[in-house]
Amino acid sequence: MKSDNNITILTTTETVYTDYDYDYPEYDEEDIYKKVYNVSTRLNIYLQMFTVVSNIIHLTILTRKDLRSISIFILMIAICISDIVNFFLDFYQAAVEIMWLPNVFPGEVTTCLREDYTEVNPGWQAISTVTAITRRLSVWLAILLVLIRTLSVMFPMNQSIQKLVKPKAAVWCISGAFLFWLVYSAWPLVTFRIFWLPDNMNKYCQKFSNNNSADAPSRYLLVAPAELPYLMSNLGFLEGIIKVLPAILYPILTVLLIFELRTIKKRRQNIKKEDGDKSDNTTKLLLFMTIMFTLSEGLAGVLDFLLYNLEALMEWNEDVS
Repeated sequence: MKSDNNITILTTTETVYTDYDYDYPEYDEEDIYKKVYNVSTRLNIYLQMFTVVSNIIHLTILTRKDLRSISIFILMIAICISDIVNFFLDFYQAAVEIMWLPNVFPGEVTTCLREDYTEVNPGWQAISTVTAITRRLSVWLAILLVLIRTLSVMFPMNQSIQKLVKPKAAVWCISGAFLFWLVYSAWPLVTFRIFWLPDNMNKYCQKFSNNNSADAPSRYLLVAPAELPYLMSNLGFLEGIIKVLPAILYPILTVLLIFELRTIKKRRQNIKKEDGDKSDNTTKLLLFMTIMFTLSEGLAGVLDFLLYNLEALMEWNEDVS
């Protein structure tokens, strides 16, 4: 039994005593959840480390002079850099959580701040914002990459489409995508304020500081409106759409690309057999990437939809929620 601010929480590891003689068994659900969480967190950390290292190796190959002049590879370079930043920050957050690495942004949360604002840790807020930007950027740059590849194969003689294959077009695509997701992910920052604590204390601390002026806290705080988390939660449905949409677009574009590649293959029956084998390997790689991409983004979108409708799920079936 835990008590916090007059709110009593009964954990599932405690025995519930009643007037009945029957001894109810203790539930180990919480322990099971903890075990699954601990194992999955550590597995995720290892995968993140592997992803960062493999992307660094990938980046050294992509930055060769002969590859930097092709738009597809320029987009791959941007995706690679974005993934390195994203997975490294994810790795650091998880490693700090399980105390593998020190917290370089510890901070001290004050209880004296006025009620209509909450304190924000600048370091962790920056990490959270950059992580959100790079994740979305990587996903949608991948969509742009397969879109350009598909259009260039479907319309090889179209001059407008062929302009997309030029390096300049790739740079514009990367810049546009980055600016869009920067604005989308960082807009809550405009609501942040910097407060001088003695001038923005709650009533209790004001009364205390009047009696003990020497002990009154004095420092600057980065703060956000208290209702901001509620406003952000209302965007959960939109966030789910943003994550599910790539999982729908990517397979469609990939199927179109595979179809065009097979059509081209049939038209070139006089090509050597080994070239045909390369085409088959390309098709298998595209299918594998599509399945992984769809599972990753699709399940993340489903999770956001479930969290957005959590209250409705609890009313319908508490066990399912």
